[in-house]
Amino acid sequence: MTAEELIARVERTVEKLLDEVETLPRDVLYREPSQGEWPVMSTLAHLAELLPFWAHEAADLAASPGKQVGRTHEDPDRLGAIEQHRNDSLGATVPRIRTALNQCVATLRAIPEEGWRAAGPHVRGGQVTAAELVERFVVRHAEDHASQIHATLEVLRTAKT
Repeated sequence: MTAEELIARVERTVEKLLDEVETLPRDVLYREPSQGEWPVMSTLAHLAELLPFWAHEAADLAASPGKQVGRTHEDPDRLGAIEQHRNDSLGATVPRIRTALNQCVATLRAIPEEGWRAAGPHVRGGQVTAAELVERFVVRHAEDHASQIHATLEVLRTAKT
């Protein structure tokens, strides 16, 4: 998959998700689908943080091959963004995600062609190229969270009936 195809894929995923969540009633945004699972708004808060984070990781790797990239699930910035924004309004969250998407896309488009092949170790093990990092931690990560939100909404719809 080319860099432009990866970028287009994440743009489509995020824009489609935002179109869907913009019409949701407030009561479904903050309810856990089941004990300990993220409500829709927590997932959206994470999405707003992950898009620019991973794009910058890819750009840093492209600029400095061999650089270690990534983070663990316990990363304080990752968790802090979720905690800080999980109760925000949809009206505040949607523009924040659009801004994050725009930053992500601009960062990715600035990576030179040869930079997409640069590789380095991921913090949780294994070598990864900038292209692989973008596919896994930007594109598929966004797609996985879109699926997670769809599953959450289905559980909440079923619980209402």
